[in-house]
Amino acid sequence: MKKILSSLLAISFALAASAQALPSLLIGADPAALATGGASVARPAGAFAVDNGAAAMSLGDKTFSVAATYGMWAPKTAGNSLIGLGAFYQINDKLALGLSGRMLRDKPYDITTAGGQITGQFTPSDLVAGLGLSYAVADGFSLGVTARMVSSAIGESMKGTAFGADVSAMYAAGGFSGALAVCNLGSAISYGGASYAQPMLARAGGAYSIAGLTASAEVDYLFSGALMAGLGVEYTFADIVSLRGGFHYGDAAKALPTYASLGLGLQYAGIHLDVTFLTASKTLGNTLLFGLGYSF
Repeated sequence: MKKILSSLLAISFALAASAQALPSLLIGADPAALATGGASVARPAGAFAVDNGAAAMSLGDKTFSVAATYGMWAPKTAGNSLIGLGAFYQINDKLALGLSGRMLRDKPYDITTAGGQITGQFTPSDLVAGLGLSYAVADGFSLGVTARMVSSAIGESMKGTAFGADVSAMYAAGGFSGALAVCNLGSAISYGGASYAQPMLARAGGAYSIAGLTASAEVDYLFSGALMAGLGVEYTFADIVSLRGGFHYGDAAKALPTYASLGLGLQYAGIHLDVTFLTASKTLGNTLLFGLGYSF
């Protein structure tokens, strides 16, 4: 009975976000990117560039950025909590390094014996850690690579580890940036039985900025046969306040579901605060993410 209950709850957690193994690899911890419909691969480098697209780190106008985030992910359905940390440093005008980490935690459940006695609690979770490198091979053109490890525990005796990588390329000139990336290439994960592939995907996106207004778009193709797309806008005035909005199209069976997003950013003297809210989604509605960081 104990093993059956653990297995059922573990499977429920694995399906909660995207109906496949390691849904945490499709969930970013960057509030600003999430607020623009998840269109992140062509964004200028920020604290979460390692996950958004490492190639951007060598092309941005920032030398250093770091941020931490916390939020409630899919509170109406899965009730997960999301914790994230990201940073990057531009060593010179060609080379940059970055790191990222995030944890997706489900609600704890009781562990019971065959007789119904509660012996403790278990909290399913995914822990993802990444290290990124980018190099500007030509003026306005950069390549990036991210190495990543994910440790997943979906049941008391159902735990696994997988290793993967992303490769990305970006071109930026004037107010335009375009980027391509292939993500989650790597080993399958096993929880003690069958093995499950990582949610590999190809991403393509672009962004254009003029007079404080940035429009961004992205299309993602999952090798499992699903399609996602994001469209977002961001307007910054007085270099202090940023208003963001977007729409994300997804496949609830194989990828992140469809949602609409709203966001607010405040920045002063290098310190920035970001808040993002997701709506118009039965699965992800009322998701709320906060971020606090510093850049120069």
